[in-house]
Amino acid sequence: MDRLRNRLAAGADRIRQLGGAAPARTGAALAMRVLLVGAAVVAAVVSSAALYGLFYRLYVPQLVHQAPVHLQYAANGTAAEVSFVAAAHYKFLSTSQAYTVALDLHVPASETNRALGVFMVELELRDRRGRAVHRSARAAMLPYRSVGVRALQTLVRAVPLALGLADESTWLHVPLLERAFDRHFTPITHAHVALSKPVQTYAASVTIRAQFSGLRYWMYYWRLPTALVFVAAAVAWQLVLAAVAWSVLESYARARAAPAAPRADGQHAELLALGGQRGSGLESSGLDSPEPKTPSLPGSPLVRALSFLDRQSAPSDSEADEQSVPDGSSQPQSLRRRASGRRADDD
Repeated sequence: MDRLRNRLAAGADRIRQLGGAAPARTGAALAMRVLLVGAAVVAAVVSSAALYGLFYRLYVPQLVHQAPVHLQYAANGTAAEVSFVAAAHYKFLSTSQAYTVALDLHVPASETNRALGVFMVELELRDRRGRAVHRSARAAMLPYRSVGVRALQTLVRAVPLALGLADESTWLHVPLLERAFDRHFTPITHAHVALSKPVQTYAASVTIRAQFSGLRYWMYYWRLPTALVFVAAAVAWQLVLAAVAWSVLESYARARAAPAAPRADGQHAELLALGGQRGSGLESSGLDSPEPKTPSLPGSPLVRALSFLDRQSAPSDSEADEQSVPDGSSQPQSLRRRASGRRADDD
C-alpha cells in the first residue's frame, strides 16, 4: 500500500509539473507565431513598396523633355538643328505614350516683329539617321495690341521698365504636334526647326510633353493614393499566398509524420504480448524466477524507451508473492508450495 501511495504521489507531482510547463510552452509558441507574422508583414510591406517603385520607374515616363533652339539667321531662311539626346543614348521617348510638341519663342514687342505679321513655323522630328519621323507646319504671329493699349501698358509699367525689372517682350507658344508617338525601330533623336521669316527672338525652345491617361495619369498626378492602394493590395496578396503555403507545408509535414505512430504502437503491443507470454510460462512452472526480461527486439529508440517504462512499472514475482500472503506471514508463496510438496513426498 505504501508503494502504491508513493507511485500515486509521484504521478500527481508529474502532472502538476506538466501542467505548469504547458502554459510556458504555449506562451513561447504564441510569441514565436506573433514574431513570424510581424516579420512576414514587414517583409511584405517593404517588398511591395520596392515593387511599386520599380513599376513606377518602368511604366511612367518623364513628363517633359525640353531642348533649346539656337536659330541661325541666313539669307535662305531661319532654321536650327535641335538635339534631344546624346549619340550613345538615342532613345528617350516611350513608344506606348502620346506626346505633344510645341515651339516656345521669347520675342520682343518691336516694330520689326509687328511688321512681319504672320509667319510659318516648320518642325521635323528625325531619327538618328536623319530620316523624318513626324512633320508639321503651323502659322504664328505676335498678339495684336492697338496703339492706345500699348501706350496705357507702357504708362502703367513705366517704373518697372525704367528700373529694368520688366521688358517689352512676350512669349509665343506654337503647338505643332498633338498625340505623336515614337517608333520602336526609328526612335526620335533630334529635330529640325525653320521659320519662314526672320523673327527677332530672345530665346527659343522645343518642348515635348507627355499626355498621360488611364493608369499613368493616376500614378503621376495622384501619386500617394495610388501608391497606398497598390502597396495594400500587394501586401494582402502576399499574406494570403504565405498563409496558403504555410497551411500546405504544415499539412504535408503532418502527413509525413503520421505513419510512424502506428508502427511504434504495433511494436509496443508485440513487446507487451511477448512479455505476458513469458510471465505466464514462469507462473505455470511453479518456480521462483527473477524479474522478467523483455527480449531485445530491433526497433526505434521510442520502442526501447516504452519497453523500459513497462519493466519499471511492472511488479516482480517476489513482490507479487509478498503482496498475496496474509498479514503475519513473511514466507513467499513459492516456498510454501515447495514445502507442501516435500511433505507430500514424505507421506
